[in-house]
Amino acid sequence: MGNEIQDPGIGTQFKRPTKRVINRDGTYNVIKKGGQRGFRDIFKYMIEISWLRFFGLLFAGYIGMNLVFTIIYYLIGCENIVGIRPDGPPAFIQTFFFSVQTFTTVGYGTLSPTGFPTQSVATIEAFIGFLSFSLATGLAYGRFSRPNSKIIFSDHVLYSKYKDGHSIKIKLANERDNVLLEVTAKLILTMDKVLPNGEIEKHYFRLPLEIDHIELLPFTWTLVHKIDEESPFWGINKKEIYAANPEFLVLLKGFDETFSQHVHTKRSFITSDIKWNQQFSKIFAPNEDGVIEFDVKDINQIKPENDE
Repeated sequence: MGNEIQDPGIGTQFKRPTKRVINRDGTYNVIKKGGQRGFRDIFKYMIEISWLRFFGLLFAGYIGMNLVFTIIYYLIGCENIVGIRPDGPPAFIQTFFFSVQTFTTVGYGTLSPTGFPTQSVATIEAFIGFLSFSLATGLAYGRFSRPNSKIIFSDHVLYSKYKDGHSIKIKLANERDNVLLEVTAKLILTMDKVLPNGEIEKHYFRLPLEIDHIELLPFTWTLVHKIDEESPFWGINKKEIYAANPEFLVLLKGFDETFSQHVHTKRSFITSDIKWNQQFSKIFAPNEDGVIEFDVKDINQIKPENDE
């Protein structure tokens, strides 16, 4: 097959059929045992979790550290903190707020340490507080500055008529208002072959696209692979395609002019995502003022290929 390529890094032989390589959300469908993952890789974990969980963990750590130092102050003796009022809230609560003032270096002046042990702990706490806020700021900046794309794909890959034959079509669009520049796309196909011993051998193909590079992406872009003599789909029917357990891997790269960074995204489609004899509806058109507009929510609109 003219377009067959070497293993791109996924593997070729397996003892049994495998699920999709890339999930619908772009993450890899691989379970890696023994490596660093989740909270063990703290920096990666804090960068990738949701903003709600990120701030939740920061706040929990903030409260937890202050509780630790509060207990230390309490064990040393609350009488070593000037300003604690016997007629006020419980001594533990007042000590906690003294710890907060020390940890954040606010220092309102109503509470202050006295005696070498308490002053030593306060010195250490102030340093840890300064370091903690610096690390939290760095993590927040890392989350804001991390390049990411907001490319959305159609839920389906279409097998439809094209010119004098058939084609594979996938639609995508930029969900943000900015324009991506110098966008390139690659479409890789994996197909299974059952060996005599029952094992599964994966074959990889780079599917040529009618257009694999555009200078601007202000609207939608339909990736089209024409099925011709060089295509792995040439001469095989629907049943044979399903038997080969195909997976389409879309790799997209573009330059984000807003952030002046290259962004990457990927998407996978499997047999259950294939729609037969359908075509994408045109979803953008000029309005009354002559300005082209479209709704990205309509990207999944399809219709029978004979429907005008």
